[in-house]
Amino acid sequence: MPIGPALTTLRSMVARLGSVLRCAGIVYIVVQVIIWRSFYLTAPWRLVAPAVAVAWAAAAVAYLRRRWPSPFLACVDCLIYLGLALGASGSVPPDVRDGAFSWLIISISGQVIVPVWFAPDLVYPLLAVASPLAYWLGALLEPVTDSRSLAGAVMLLIIVGFVHAYGRRALYGRATVADIELNRADQAASEQYAILRRAAERREHERLVHDTVLNTLTALARPSGDDPAGAMRRCRADVALMELALSDPDDLAPEARHPSADLLREVRAVVADMSARGLNVQVETEGIQVPDVPAQVAKAISNVVREALSNVAEHAGTRQAWVQVRQAALAGDTEVPGLLEVIVRDQGTGFDPAQVDQSRLGLRRSIAERAADCGGQAWVWSQPGRGTEVHLRWPASGQPGPAGPGDGARAGRSLGQESLLW
Repeated sequence: MPIGPALTTLRSMVARLGSVLRCAGIVYIVVQVIIWRSFYLTAPWRLVAPAVAVAWAAAAVAYLRRRWPSPFLACVDCLIYLGLALGASGSVPPDVRDGAFSWLIISISGQVIVPVWFAPDLVYPLLAVASPLAYWLGALLEPVTDSRSLAGAVMLLIIVGFVHAYGRRALYGRATVADIELNRADQAASEQYAILRRAAERREHERLVHDTVLNTLTALARPSGDDPAGAMRRCRADVALMELALSDPDDLAPEARHPSADLLREVRAVVADMSARGLNVQVETEGIQVPDVPAQVAKAISNVVREALSNVAEHAGTRQAWVQVRQAALAGDTEVPGLLEVIVRDQGTGFDPAQVDQSRLGLRRSIAERAADCGGQAWVWSQPGRGTEVHLRWPASGQPGPAGPGDGARAGRSLGQESLLW
């Protein structure tokens, strides 16, 4: 029988219940020995059977508190109590010997749970009826004082064994079905995760092609494109980025984490690369407590910054830009621990978000989708003549970002707040 989470939980609960029943049995034995002390003091050998029952029950309690028993130990436990059932009737006071409330009956009924629930499948039905039969045979070895009480005690043990056997069959069956369904769901989730991860990797590779090769070719196609030396540098940088993305995918595993210093180092590396292309970029990170982020988030942030600065270099009509890395604040000036925000802004020509060509991939895929894939959110504010701001927040806060500089009563609009087409 496969052991899954549901079956493991069920067995743990049964083992705990078995230990509780054994504890109750120990207390009951001690109480009966005290009540009938005159019977035991007249012949001290009669204390051997209750002492064995108490000692074995205590050992079983200590064991069941830590783990459930193996099938072998369950069978040994049953054999111990079968021996008591066959030979301990003489250790029970005659006044309660054939009744259903003697310490022997209580001990046997409390121990049935272990062999019935933990013995092998082919054995447990026999163990469920073995104790009643052994008790009946042991009782016949002593003078029977009340045959009806004896029959009632045997019937009680049979009912207890039947209840445990039925409970095992029903609950084990349901737990097994639950484990099978859980395993199927886990496999489906794993397959879905693999599909989503491959799709995310494919989208990231497409974005890298756009951010590197396509941007470089577009720049070279312009009449005022880079000089040959600059073009060579850009091509080498593009090749290095593609090789880095394809060489070690495990470095971007979701469980890997990058210290904040690594994130800032990657952002500064992007800024240095863009500065080599003639863009003057000011980085604002001094004195800021930047939280540690997963490796894939750090890579996504640096790539968003690269694409935003590339757009400044290509379209803003200015050679000045600012990059700010900070702890985000959702309301007023109150900082939210662990909430990171990166802003790339310029004071260039700007653009009208409503006029963005839907075939352009930079804003929609290289910035917005990249942020969403890593669990963040991004929005772009721009207005003709007033520059552009790109905001990236991780993790996504669920609240809309700021629309941009100014008082809000302006013609500029924010991509991501008014339109999802980008």
